[in-house]
Amino acid sequence: MMDLGSVLQDLRSPLEGLGMRMDGLEGSLTMEPLAGDGSDRRFFRLRSGSLRVVLLCSSPPKEGKTGEDLSYQLIGTHLRRQGIPVPEILWSDLKRGLFLLEDLGDCHLQKLASRPGRNLDLIYGEVLRLLVCLHQKSRKGFREDFCFDTPRYSPSFIYTRELEYFRKAFLIHCLHEEVHEAELKHDFQKLAEAAGTFPPSLVFHRDFQSRNVMVFQGKLKLIDFQGMRFGPPTYDLASMLLDPYVQLDGRLQKNILKLYWKLACKLWNGKHRDFRKSYESVRLCRNLQVLGAYGFLGLGKGKKQFLRYIPRAWNQLLQWLAGPVRGRYPQLEKRLREIERRKSHFIHRRQFAPAQCPSSDRSEA
Repeated sequence: MMDLGSVLQDLRSPLEGLGMRMDGLEGSLTMEPLAGDGSDRRFFRLRSGSLRVVLLCSSPPKEGKTGEDLSYQLIGTHLRRQGIPVPEILWSDLKRGLFLLEDLGDCHLQKLASRPGRNLDLIYGEVLRLLVCLHQKSRKGFREDFCFDTPRYSPSFIYTRELEYFRKAFLIHCLHEEVHEAELKHDFQKLAEAAGTFPPSLVFHRDFQSRNVMVFQGKLKLIDFQGMRFGPPTYDLASMLLDPYVQLDGRLQKNILKLYWKLACKLWNGKHRDFRKSYESVRLCRNLQVLGAYGFLGLGKGKKQFLRYIPRAWNQLLQWLAGPVRGRYPQLEKRLREIERRKSHFIHRRQFAPAQCPSSDRSEA
């Protein structure tokens, strides 16, 4: 456990360099913990008079490995250089996993989208422009060595880290279903190949949802970008439309897809069929991945708040399998329909019992 008192003493020089007082007098430094989501990282707001910064504390990497913190610094620096709105890194100590960051306040997209009288068409028009900006600009100069968690969204990554994650963390450990790897292997391999096909120079965020977009001084800012890698931008589009925190109706989802294609068709060389095929595949992968994450976080890590998102994500999964990708993955479709017949009541009442969940070094949700 990190000693925060010791940390603050070690931060005296950089904090005073930012104009913050640590002398115990009026206007001196105060520290306030900030709520996190699925990550084990800890965040604190430091105040001194009118000055505010965010302290990020995480676990340093194991020796010989590129860590999440280094990726955060490399990717964050790269994105700012490309003109993408992300928080400024004011100071860092990678060996100890410490950062001082620009404070973007407490209003994220979820809060903005939930306000009475809000216009979701206007709001998500701006969100979509941020997403297109990310996809168009960030690929220039983006390098594989920025990425701590594999550099590409490859079929092997998809199979292990999303599809098998769903089978183990959700089907087995959350629903207590006996589903062996061989039963879904053919469909999972086919889906992994389809989702892992994309123009090689494209990059994506991999967790583009409403709690990772902040609203600061009237502008949108992107956070939690350290998991970026080469991969299909359609995945971010799917993440936004499957967002567990903000429910978007079918009309708005269709409009967002149309507008994205209008703004970003050059990324796909104008080939709408390729764009659509990619979107249909990665949306299914994202849906499976988040169900795995909800099971792992809710039961394996005791973060019960994630269990409330399972019923909606489950319904979205069944609808997608019965709609745009119907018949492509017959064994998966058959198995999930059979589970729905037996356990629909169980799922929608969120009657999940704790179980031994598989470990995961990433738990986006």
